[in-house]
Amino acid sequence: MTLAYAPQGLIGLLTPQANTTVEPEAWALLPVGMSLINGRLVSADPDLMQRLRDYFGDLTPTLTQFANAPLSVLALACTGSSYLMGHPAEQAWVQDWSQRLGIPVVTAGMAVVQALQQLGAQRLALASPYPTALTQASVAYWQSHGFEVPLVQNVATSSQGFHAIYTTGTDSAAQTVQALRGSGADAVLMLGTGMPSLQAIIEMGQGDGPPVLSSMLALMWRATSLVQPQHQNMAPWLTGVGWSHRAQAMGLLSTR
Repeated sequence: MTLAYAPQGLIGLLTPQANTTVEPEAWALLPVGMSLINGRLVSADPDLMQRLRDYFGDLTPTLTQFANAPLSVLALACTGSSYLMGHPAEQAWVQDWSQRLGIPVVTAGMAVVQALQQLGAQRLALASPYPTALTQASVAYWQSHGFEVPLVQNVATSSQGFHAIYTTGTDSAAQTVQALRGSGADAVLMLGTGMPSLQAIIEMGQGDGPPVLSSMLALMWRATSLVQPQHQNMAPWLTGVGWSHRAQAMGLLSTR
């Protein structure tokens, strides 16, 4: 089936309920000829860690948001749920849902792993906007995939009336990434789909130093490449090839 606005494929994107970053970055990163429709991962639990467990706990009611839309791939834009589920359980869960739906399923966590493997990165420097417990769960997740995590640096956030990760400023994220460039790591990873990442990726991707990637960049690369194999090479994504002009037009990149 060919859709007028998605002749190259349609992504079903699932976003944490209060996340304000996923959709803008996804639209900026999405290649020409592909489109997406978005649904919300929802939990009423007041505890952050339990909400993250709930998001992946049972997708059946969540997926009813898409009805019978002809999805090419399902992309889950929540790394925190991956950390708490853990590597073996997540892999089995993804395989199960791929079989049920008859389409590829990719999580942001697994997309990052696949991107890092393609880049040949072993030692990671993490920029984290998370509370301590979630940062620790993240470190354990990357280590379970065989990566070393010698350095973690917190990103300054503000929690005034909202979730801290979603109030992270573009400049704050970019400054933290800049501080990690000389860490000796093979890659700098910006954690979380809620932290604005495109400015830092563009600024740091033009010079020397380790590659800088984020959960959203990796997720959109992987979801796209599963549908359109010509996008399998991660390298162009790291320097804004194919997407920086859209991000600029959307006001997601500064002109400094």
